[in-house]
Amino acid sequence: MAAESEIARWYRGRTVFITGATGFMGKVLLEKLLRSCPEIGPIYILVREKKDVLSHERVENMLTSDLFKELRNFGIIQGDKIYAIPGDVSQPELGISPEDRRLLQETVSVVFHVAATVRFDEPLRLAVAMNFEGTRAMLQLCQGMAHLAAIVHVSTAYSNCDLSVIEERVYPPPANPTKVLQYVAGLDNDALDFVTPRLIYNHPNTYTFTKALAEDIVARHSTVLPIVIVRPSIVAASWKEPRPGWVDNFNGPTALVVGAGKGLLKSIFGRKNVVVDMIPVDVCINLFIAAAWEMGTRKSSKLVPDVLVYNCVSGPFNRLTWNDFITHMYPCGVNYAMSDTVSAPDIVMTASRVRHAFRTLFYQSIPAHVGDLIIRSSGGKPKLKYYQQKLNHMVSLLEFFTTREWEFKANNVKQLNNRLSPADQEIFGFDIRKLDWKDYVVSYYIGIKKNVLREEDDAIPAAQKRIAAFKFVGHAFKVGLMVLVSIYLLKHYNLSKLRKLR
Repeated sequence: MAAESEIARWYRGRTVFITGATGFMGKVLLEKLLRSCPEIGPIYILVREKKDVLSHERVENMLTSDLFKELRNFGIIQGDKIYAIPGDVSQPELGISPEDRRLLQETVSVVFHVAATVRFDEPLRLAVAMNFEGTRAMLQLCQGMAHLAAIVHVSTAYSNCDLSVIEERVYPPPANPTKVLQYVAGLDNDALDFVTPRLIYNHPNTYTFTKALAEDIVARHSTVLPIVIVRPSIVAASWKEPRPGWVDNFNGPTALVVGAGKGLLKSIFGRKNVVVDMIPVDVCINLFIAAAWEMGTRKSSKLVPDVLVYNCVSGPFNRLTWNDFITHMYPCGVNYAMSDTVSAPDIVMTASRVRHAFRTLFYQSIPAHVGDLIIRSSGGKPKLKYYQQKLNHMVSLLEFFTTREWEFKANNVKQLNNRLSPADQEIFGFDIRKLDWKDYVVSYYIGIKKNVLREEDDAIPAAQKRIAAFKFVGHAFKVGLMVLVSIYLLKHYNLSKLRKLR
């Protein structure tokens, strides 16, 4: 008989509250809790109404998605297990009604605060409202919970990206939170956008800046609340669960993979040997669940000023460079060809600004303009230039991370992994030393095609023929150009020789 999971036993009968449950990580967290902790108590999830769709309707629609297919097949999803709490993390008191607030404070035992805006170019006002003030409102809600055993606050490994070495501790905030709030409250949008670069200072975007501010307020509450911080790095597709390569959005490297696979993206500015600290989403989720269990089972109930931090990263355990990532991805462009490619997949990472500008202009921008002219002349709607502009903007936002490298410390993660029983290491494992990056990138690519682009495998042969045609035309163009240049040079040489004879 298999050993019982200590973690699953700890979650037995516990009521859980999740913010951000409709997002990428939140959905995987919800699915994992339902599947691996079948005797868990009610799960309340904060869901805002969206486009006239009520909160409970959004939850019902989410549970019919492909992510929860296995649970539905086994009858694990129960109608009385998941409850929508109408609210909005960017609103005062999370937008929760007094009745729901009282319900949560009387019943909840474990809180996962996953909600955040992850957009790098989010205006500071909204980033502060969601990532900082939303966190503060969550902490205020938790202070009234009578049976609270653990809170997991999800941050980012890059909340302190102005440092080269990042330890598992909370650093001083990058700015005075009170002054930041005064700027946000006192300035109009144009004025706030103008001062934002000075406010965020060494941070590349409002996301990492506001996440750092949030960590500070979380640390201040660690003396009165049982809270831990988990910092994922670049969250990508799943490694194992719910199945290899599952992903459903364009965040992180996914947009780059799609751009490269469609032949739209030809150049990325960056250093090839820099580590791309990518972490599978299921590894993050397992660490969230285990971190809450670890906090809730501490022998000493005395809270300490130094909040426990886990750097959920891959670099210290299993390095992957940008060059490795691109090399592993390159053959996928043909072997698992995407439909409707605009040219043969061929992406290059370069640290040369000149080469990057050249490839962007001649391999992306000009072909996009020409393609739109052809589409317009045939009565279609031009869209290639629009896609190019979005890709170029996205790539420019990533430059901070493709040109720099950080040394992450992860001793707390190692210690927690060692504390897990063999059964829990199998069920809730987050040790990625055995992950094969080549296999992972292939499953990631396939997962993007299936779950994000909704492309079927039977479309691959036609897509491969299309790419082969692009390659033939490209080679023919190069050969033709070489012939023309050769004829020109030969003719010029002969004319010069003839003049000398005369």
